[in-house]
Amino acid sequence: MTITILLLICQAELFEPQNMLKFAEHCYAQEDYAAALHEYRRYLFLSDSAGEEIYERIIECLTRLGRYHEAINESENINDINKRNYFRGLAFFTAGEVDSSRTYLHCVAIPYENDARKLIGLGYAYEFNFDEAANYIDLPQNKPSYKEPALGALLSLCPGGGQFYAGRFGDGLYSFLLVGTAALLSYYYYDRDEDIKFGFTLGAAIILYAGNIYGGINSVRNYNYYENEKYLQEILEVK
Repeated sequence: MTITILLLICQAELFEPQNMLKFAEHCYAQEDYAAALHEYRRYLFLSDSAGEEIYERIIECLTRLGRYHEAINESENINDINKRNYFRGLAFFTAGEVDSSRTYLHCVAIPYENDARKLIGLGYAYEFNFDEAANYIDLPQNKPSYKEPALGALLSLCPGGGQFYAGRFGDGLYSFLLVGTAALLSYYYYDRDEDIKFGFTLGAAIILYAGNIYGGINSVRNYNYYENEKYLQEILEVK
């Protein structure tokens, strides 16, 4: 009988809302967001005096678990419009929907304004729109140096030129040798009056030459993309 009473007392203590909240906070601190989310929701169900900070915790847990649209829906429980806009913008930003995040973050005022501006700036940075990002956050001094795809195409008129321009020396040499070999073979068969082989190798040379021009343009585009990526990483390291 005594043991039964003790067990009932222990169970009652376990189901005390404050104990649930403590356990939820412990799980959150341990980064066990699934368990924390479960306990916060149990606390909400049993508590009569839960504040908005519990909804904020639930939104944070859902966001960290990648359940972004649930987090956005949960923000409806935050009465403070300013705070609600911030948490919605944060959830959209974390989901990678930076354009949607700006809809809410632009409406945020103090005390979340600085954090909102930082997220807006980072959103533009993720889109490689560094000029616009500079209106919201401080950027590293050395901005990316770009190359011109049109110039890459022009230089590719000499096989491998576009790749060399983009710093892809191995690709440039390979393209030069490939197109050059096909062109020499076509001339060789033309000189020997082997029309079928000449036609085949000439067609191959033309296709390879066109591919070389496209490859030159693409190499320049890839160069610019990696420049943007490198600059973005510098921004993220600072932030």
